[in-house]
Amino acid sequence: MKFKLSRIALLCLSSMGVMSQVHAVQVAGENLEVYGNLYPEYNITSYGDASPAGTASNSMQSKKTVAGNLAASTAPLQKTQIQWSQSYIGFKGRKSVEDLTLGYDFQGVMGKNIDSSAAAGGNQSLFTDTRDAFVSIGLKGVGTAQFGQMDTVYKEFGDRTSMLGISSSNFISTSNVLSNVSWKTAGGSTSFHTRIGNQLRFVSDTFNGFQAGISYHPDENKTATQNQWLSAVALRWSNDNFYASLQQETHNDYRTFSGTGTAEATSTLVSASPGSKDTGTRMSFQYDQDLISVSAEFANLKYTESAQTAGKFTSYTHNTYALRGEYKVKPNWTLGVNYAYMADGSCTLLGGAACSTGGLNASLTSLGAKYNYSKDIALFMLYAANRNDRNAVVSSSAVGGNITNVAAGVQLKF
Repeated sequence: MKFKLSRIALLCLSSMGVMSQVHAVQVAGENLEVYGNLYPEYNITSYGDASPAGTASNSMQSKKTVAGNLAASTAPLQKTQIQWSQSYIGFKGRKSVEDLTLGYDFQGVMGKNIDSSAAAGGNQSLFTDTRDAFVSIGLKGVGTAQFGQMDTVYKEFGDRTSMLGISSSNFISTSNVLSNVSWKTAGGSTSFHTRIGNQLRFVSDTFNGFQAGISYHPDENKTATQNQWLSAVALRWSNDNFYASLQQETHNDYRTFSGTGTAEATSTLVSASPGSKDTGTRMSFQYDQDLISVSAEFANLKYTESAQTAGKFTSYTHNTYALRGEYKVKPNWTLGVNYAYMADGSCTLLGGAACSTGGLNASLTSLGAKYNYSKDIALFMLYAANRNDRNAVVSSSAVGGNITNVAAGVQLKF
């Protein structure tokens, strides 16, 4: 059986043209190194019916004083696609002078133009987006400061429920459920699973297993009425088998509920130009040993606005969690599962009027299997089910519509 599986893996990889370099390439020693993580997959997405017209809505979704009922919402058709997720090729390097180390890291995301039918006849680039892009300076015994685009320490120190090393931007990622809301289509303005540019990040050296980090992103377009800055702090501890961390991130003036420059009306809950502060607090845990790896994350997300008019939105808060487990059945086979859940939550209005959040809970259940031909080459199979309650919108444009994904792919790391 092992010979047959290895032979199948060789044939698949050869046909895809990836049986070449499988080790990091040092072009100029540590001064320039080329590396990457590519995991294209053949993916079939099926969409369930949306909640029927007339379903009772809620305050968060409708943003109206009287929530009313849902209108008809058409679910997308089933689609088949080649997905590259956050496959990337990176370039990094460093130079040390005594206790000082200078470095850089740039990652280009691949895929959108490679598999797009719309790309024919157009001018397309190999890299369609930028992942990490920063320079760093580190002092031995103190820590490392980084300047540019990267994960905040909230995401970096957390994110323990990534599965099989292929979760980033994949449909098995728990981030939309763990770090977002379901009353608004997922986006960077509501998520605490953030990679952001114009960031200063500092991560300390490790002392007795402990490490601290801080992120700060100023608003380069600050105005007299809006200042959209981000900050995050995090602390983690680890040893050979255990990992634990606590992190918090704050978004100032993001105005995720009311938006910017919205006109007030007696029939809506939105404010014209409210100050706002959104806070995500998360605990993350992980246990690893030779054959098994398990992790858990628990988060509280709170979105607030400083309304000035009675009856306007002031806060929404909800709890989320995610669990992950991986088990090596055989030396080459790894099985994985994750589950994430978000609760309905609760909301408040200035003056104490009733605010409803019913039907906003959602979940994600994912299963995966990975055959590791070597430490750098693997084949994988994935299944995931997004389940939205009647008013929830997670990874779907249809309110209350469920989503099922199946995929098979290949991973190449170098």
